[in-house]
Amino acid sequence: MKLSFHTSQQVSPGSTSLQLAIAYTDGVLNEDQVSSAIQLGIDAIQRSLSQSIIRSSSSRQAAEYRRQQVNCQERDSLDEILEQILRQGAHHSAV
Repeated sequence: MKLSFHTSQQVSPGSTSLQLAIAYTDGVLNEDQVSSAIQLGIDAIQRSLSQSIIRSSSSRQAAEYRRQQVNCQERDSLDEILEQILRQGAHHSAV
């Protein structure tokens, strides 16, 4: 009776492959037990990756929102400056 696991990871630009190999001899586990264990592993990996993606996306969205807020404040400041220039220009042309 023997049970062994082997994992490997292959990384290339834009993608990562994960591989899990499970070897066992008759009498140690049956097909249902192996299938159940594999499904639990897949579910855990999907949950972990999904949470990472959500955290990353939320961080990016928050950063974008902050950047937009700064841009709006800068635009408001520029609008005020342009308004003052136009008022002064109108005042000078009226004189």
